[in-house]
Parts: sequence; C-alpha cells; structure tokens
Amino acid sequence: MAYLTLVNQHLSSARLLLGELRAIEDSAVPLRGALEQSVLQLLNCAYICQLRHIGDNYHCADVAAVNDVPALLKALGTIGKPAPEATELAVLLDEGWLGELLRARRQLCLPASLQTSRRLTSRPSQSAIALHDDSGQASLLNADTLQQWLLAIEELVQRHCAMMIEY
Repeated sequence: MAYLTLVNQHLSSARLLLGELRAIEDSAVPLRGALEQSVLQLLNCAYICQLRHIGDNYHCADVAAVNDVPALLKALGTIGKPAPEATELAVLLDEGWLGELLRARRQLCLPASLQTSRRLTSRPSQSAIALHDDSGQASLLNADTLQQWLLAIEELVQRHCAMMIEY
C-alpha cells in the first residue's frame, strides 16, 4: 500500500501543478515550461511507483529496483507469477500513451540538438526561415497532453487496483 500512496501523492501534485499551468498568463513562457516539465516528472514518478505497487502486490523481491516494465516482468518471472497488469503496461509502452509519455520524459534529458520534436525538414523554403518538422515521435509538451496522460494514469491505477483485489 505504501507505493499506492506514493502514486496518489504524485498524481495529486501533478493535478495541482496542471491547475497552476492552466491559470498562468501566456506571457509567462519560462514558468509555463517549468510547470510542464514538473508535471511530466511527477507523472513519470507516479508510473514508476505504480510499477512497484504491482511488484509489491505480487510479493516480488527487491521491488525498489523496479524502474521499468522489463524489470517488473523479470521480477514477476523470477517468482513465477504472471500479472495481467504488467502485460497491459508492456502493450501501452509499445503502442500507446505510455510510450509517448516516456519518450517526452527522455527528451527532457537531451540537448536541443538531439531532440526529435524539432527536426529540420528537407523541403525547400522560399524564405530564410528554416522549416521545422514537428511531427516527430516526441509529443509536444502542453497542458492538454499532460492532462490526457494524467487521466490515463488515474484510470490505469484504478483498473489495476480493481484487478489486484481479485488476486
């Protein structure tokens, strides 16, 4: 239950910061960026704590070492307990919003020259302004996207809790 408490604390903090993000003026660009990054970090922390909550619920050893889905699957495999929650996370990681969230989180740790969200296109431009392709894999970080991810994690946590009660 300790990890579930942490999940809920991180989600609550993210919800508060999202409220602040929506309330600030458009002219507060540095503050907006700081709040967006903070919410993203809190969502990532909630995700990691949810992984650990699953591992703890299934009585995995060294739950604190679980930081990603492969580590959770390995810990579950070691004790011979399959968990549908871990399988769902693996699918979301490969094909859904969770992969987008984690890619956006990784982008925070890259210099601008290596970020994929703003790649120069090969299209010729009739002006001296360089064209940027914003359709890369990295999601554009904004309040709407962060809100969607927050709601998705909240739904995921509720669903997993209901599933693990049956266990």
